[in-house]
Amino acid sequence: MRRRLSGFARNEDGSILPFSMMVLFLMILIGGLAIDVMRHEEKRVAIQQTLDNSVLAAAALKQELDPQFVVEDYFDKVGMSEYLTGVNVSNALNARTVLAEAAADTQPFFMRMLGVNEFNVIANSGAEESISNVEISLVLDISGSMNGSRINNLRPAAKSFVDTILNNSEPGRVSMSVVPYSAQVNLGPDLMAQFNVTRIQDKTSCVELPDSVFNSISLSRSQSFAHNGHFDPFYGTDAMTTETNCSYYSAWDSNATAKTSNYVLPISGDRTALKAKIDALRVGGNTSIDLGVKWGSLLLDPNARPVTTGLIARGVVNGQFSNRPADFNASDTLKILVVMTDGENTTEYKLKEPYRTGLSHVWRNSSGTTAAYFDRSSTNKDYYWPSTGSWSSAPPTGSVQQTWPQVFEKYSAKYVAYQFYQRPTGVSYGTKYYEMVEAVSSTKNTRLQQVCNAAKSAGIVVYGIAFEAPTNGQNQIRACATSDAHYFDAQGLEIATVFQSIASQISYLRLTQ
Repeated sequence: MRRRLSGFARNEDGSILPFSMMVLFLMILIGGLAIDVMRHEEKRVAIQQTLDNSVLAAAALKQELDPQFVVEDYFDKVGMSEYLTGVNVSNALNARTVLAEAAADTQPFFMRMLGVNEFNVIANSGAEESISNVEISLVLDISGSMNGSRINNLRPAAKSFVDTILNNSEPGRVSMSVVPYSAQVNLGPDLMAQFNVTRIQDKTSCVELPDSVFNSISLSRSQSFAHNGHFDPFYGTDAMTTETNCSYYSAWDSNATAKTSNYVLPISGDRTALKAKIDALRVGGNTSIDLGVKWGSLLLDPNARPVTTGLIARGVVNGQFSNRPADFNASDTLKILVVMTDGENTTEYKLKEPYRTGLSHVWRNSSGTTAAYFDRSSTNKDYYWPSTGSWSSAPPTGSVQQTWPQVFEKYSAKYVAYQFYQRPTGVSYGTKYYEMVEAVSSTKNTRLQQVCNAAKSAGIVVYGIAFEAPTNGQNQIRACATSDAHYFDAQGLEIATVFQSIASQISYLRLTQ
C-alpha cells in the first residue's frame, strides 16, 4: 500500500488537465463576451442609421407628411418600431427641427454568467433644415438666342425658384438680385449713380469695364469709368426696333424713353417685385457672361455695402437690408451666384471718341429728313441729303444739328457709316465703322474665368446652368461653377427642374446631433 501511494504521488500523468479546462473556460467566456458585444454593436448601428435617415427625411421643409409619422414609418418599415422611444418636432417659419430617441435590450447570453443581465443600446439623433441668411444673385442671359421657347421656359422656372426660397424663409433673411445681361448689363440710373461714371446720354445705364477689374469681385466707387454709348452696332433701320448694345427698345420715336425691363434689380426680398422683373425681361443682342458675373458677384461683396446705403437713400432697396452684402465670415450666411446662359461669350461693342459726346455733322428735322455736313472746297453745297442722294447748300427745313448721342438714338452705327460717310465721301464703309466702334471679344472668356475664380475664392457658391448652350458655352459655365456638382446642363423644360434642384441645395439640410 505504501509503495502504491508513493508511486501515485510521483506519477504526473493528467496534471495539466485542470489547467487546460480552466483556460478553455476562459476562452469560451471571452469569445462569448465578444459575441455579445458584436450583437450590441450591430443593433446600435442599425438603430442609429434608421434614426439618422428618418430625422433627415422628417426635417425636410418640403416634406408634407407629419414629421413624427415619417420617423415612426421608417422604424416600422425595418421592423424596429418597438425600439423607438420618443420623437420631438419643432417648427419655425424658416426651419424645422426633429429629434428622436431609441433604445433596445440586446439580451446578452454570456454576460449573464458574469451577472450582467442587460446590455442596452441607447441612441439619439437630430436634424434641422433651415434657410438662414441667404444672399443670391440671379445672373440671367437675355441675349437674342433666348427668344421664343427658351425665355418662355426660363421665366416660370426662375419665378418658382424665387417662391421656393422665400416660402421657407423668414422676412428679411433672404435677399436676391436679378442681373439680366446681353452684350452689356443695364444697371439702371440708381445703381449706376453709385459709381464714378459721367453720363453721356440718358437712354441707358451701362458701364464700360476695363480688363483690370475682373480679377476681383469688388469695384471701386472712386475710379472713373466710361458710360457706354446708346447705339445699335448692327441694324440699319431708322426707327430701331431691336436690342441695342445695352438694353431692349422698341419703336423709337422723338418722345421715346428708355425701357426699364432689363434694369438690374438689386438686393430685394420682395417676392412680387422679383417675379415681376423676371416676367418683364426682354431678349435681344449679343452675349457677355463676364459682365453678368462681374455685376452679380459685386452685389454679394461686403465692400459694396456703401452701394446698398446709396440705393436705400434713393428708395430702391429696403432699409432692412442695410447690412447687406454681409461679411464673408458670417457663419450663418450663404452667398449664392446662379449663372445661366444659352450661349457663349460673343462681342461687346463700345463707341470710340469723338463719337460718344458733342455735336455731330448730321442734321435732322422732325419729319426725319437728314443731311450730312462736309466743308467742301470750291462749292457752297456742303450738305449731303441721303434721301435724294444729292448735295445742297442748306440742311433740310426745320432741321437741327444733332449731338452724337441723338444720332445713335435714331440710327445704327452701320447706318451712320454708310449713309453719312460712304455715300457722300466714298470712304470705305468698313473703315469708318471701325473708326467709330470698338469690338471686344478676345478677352471675354479670360475675364469670365478670372471673376468666377475670384468669387469662389471669396467664399461665394457658384451654380452654373448651360441652357441648350453650345460646347464652348458649356465648358465656360462648368469651369465657372464651384464644382461639377454645381453645374447643370438643361434642355427645354428641364430648366425648371434645375432651378428647383438649386433651390433645394440652398435650403441646406444638416444633422445637428
